[in-house]
Amino acid sequence: MPRLAPSMIRIVCAATVLLSAACTSTAHKDTAEQSCPVVPGETSAGTAAAPWGFGVAALSGAAPKQDTPAIAPPAALRPEPDIYHVVSAGKGLTLHKPMFILPYTYSPAFNGRRSEMLFQISLKQQLFGVPLYFAYTQKSFFDIYDSSESKPFRESDYNPELFYRLKNKEHPEQWWYLGADFGIEHESNGRGLPDSRSWNRLYIAPFQEEGRHLVYWKWWWRLPEDKSLPRTDPNRDDNPDIGSYYGYSELHYEQQFSSFTAKDMLNGMVRWNPVTGHAAASLLYTVPNNASDPDFFWTLYLFQGYGESLIDYNRPITRIGVGVSLAR
Repeated sequence: MPRLAPSMIRIVCAATVLLSAACTSTAHKDTAEQSCPVVPGETSAGTAAAPWGFGVAALSGAAPKQDTPAIAPPAALRPEPDIYHVVSAGKGLTLHKPMFILPYTYSPAFNGRRSEMLFQISLKQQLFGVPLYFAYTQKSFFDIYDSSESKPFRESDYNPELFYRLKNKEHPEQWWYLGADFGIEHESNGRGLPDSRSWNRLYIAPFQEEGRHLVYWKWWWRLPEDKSLPRTDPNRDDNPDIGSYYGYSELHYEQQFSSFTAKDMLNGMVRWNPVTGHAAASLLYTVPNNASDPDFFWTLYLFQGYGESLIDYNRPITRIGVGVSLAR
């Protein structure tokens, strides 16, 4: 029978060890190493240097064993770091609130050729190497199907904010996975009178981010503006009764699901003013286009109530939309 060259034996042994490391437990790896024959001409205490830097232990004597690192679970089963972007504590420029594009939405208030495209972008930037963030969110309603009026943007709301994030990033279990944001924000639609809408708020938002769920409860206090000025004065309060419709807090809940792709996510929001009875609720349901390495997320959007946009803060809107999310 032809005899294999020593170099060929070393190559075969290295391949056996690699395959065993990828497919078996640590105990099986030790067995795989012991199955390699001793290369002629080598001592029992030595180690054969295989091609490409791999080593195969010569087992004619008692060779010391090396600890083999545990095999990492598949990427689809590992928890994603900072999966809830709204409470992530990353450095530099990072994602903030959901970012989506809904090419078509339906609402009884905006149907037919007045059907709208809806999109939102949202980013945040860490400042000075501490958990202080500047964030910017923009939500726009685009009359893309209304060719009779040159396809205008019906409304765009601009929302810059500055906040400090209190969060135990290294050992979140020590704080029961709790954290909080303390911030100030401005929101306006950038339009002139009489369609100008704006307000400024101080807020605190405690949250719990644990496993497959996030609870984020935002409470605010509106900074007062002068509503006694004439309606033509740009310094006048544009919407003195906005609190009657938005209330004083909103509750967000995000939940990951194990069905289908193991990464479906539900993002819900509710707010309610118990004094006036005005309320709103929204839902985003997202499904990754690829379970292991998604490029985007198929998105279903639902909204019912007051305050979908600033121009409609005192008008109830019902809307359903479909599209894609770039972040959720």
